[in-house]
Amino acid sequence: MDALTLGATDLSRFEAFSIVSVGYKAVHGHTITVDVLYPKSLNDPSQEHVLSVPRPVLLRYHGGGLIAGYSLFPPFFSPWYLELAQEHSAIIVSPNYRLLPESSVLEVLEDVEDHWQWMHRSLPILLQQETKGTVKPDLSRIMAIGDSAGGYLSLQMALSHPDEIRAVNAVYPIVNPKAPYFSSCQERPVFNLPAYPPDTLRWHLDSIKRQEALTQKPMIVSAAADADRFRLMFAACQYGQLGQLFPAASITPYLLERLDAGARFPRGGVLILHGLDDTVAPVEESYLLRRKLAQVDPSLNFRLVVRDGEHGFDHLAKLHDAWLWDAIQDIVRSWLD
Repeated sequence: MDALTLGATDLSRFEAFSIVSVGYKAVHGHTITVDVLYPKSLNDPSQEHVLSVPRPVLLRYHGGGLIAGYSLFPPFFSPWYLELAQEHSAIIVSPNYRLLPESSVLEVLEDVEDHWQWMHRSLPILLQQETKGTVKPDLSRIMAIGDSAGGYLSLQMALSHPDEIRAVNAVYPIVNPKAPYFSSCQERPVFNLPAYPPDTLRWHLDSIKRQEALTQKPMIVSAAADADRFRLMFAACQYGQLGQLFPAASITPYLLERLDAGARFPRGGVLILHGLDDTVAPVEESYLLRRKLAQVDPSLNFRLVVRDGEHGFDHLAKLHDAWLWDAIQDIVRSWLD
């Protein structure tokens, strides 16, 4: 917990990037933002040979259990994604979205879809204005990436846009919110954190109701990285309560049910990286996704790489570490070629 709050202000990992932050939609007067990052090296006139070709896009969704975090929260932003963008002079597009439990999962998915539309409509214009036309996005070369909740969203968007997203990298994603791990309400250890009160989520929901009754308008949160928010997130993990926030009546939030209904991932492939000792999003769910795809889409280029380690195990990885470099080759080739 301390590492999360202390790391919130350390933006050093972004020093090699220019960052443009704008709103992409507003809900009840609340502006939801997106951060667009591109390597500062693209500001160098000597890079004309690179700039003559529109740059590929990494569409990156942040983690935080759908409850906490924001698009540029440093502890949740894997450094190797930044290295990948630098290696290929790529643009990273990292949107915020409404967070649970103030909003619903369906509203989260509405936001990322609205952002998708914004990206195609407005990103080229934004970069034209910000860079005087020197940096152009190639929206025919998009790879969806993200970890944890961001991995879930990258998989969701890939199912929604399989012909426009070339490939997917989801790192320790939430795969099946209906799994007992996410919905049993049974206490379990998460990292080495102390046990938070089991009523933490209920107290927060009660607080939302009081606040909304007072203001007579919906409470909306789209960026949150304070200690109270992380306690809420970890308490929901500890007591298997995240699944309670997913609606039972719609298949839209459920990856496995969407696959059963005929949705398919991009033909360029899906790579999942997962830690064997993950106490937040258990690796068994990624094995389950692999079994499901073997049944419904056996020709898909799907790869699951399991390594020793906890949730977040890859945050110390370097792009050219042998295991990671080997793992990403297929999806990077599909993204760029």
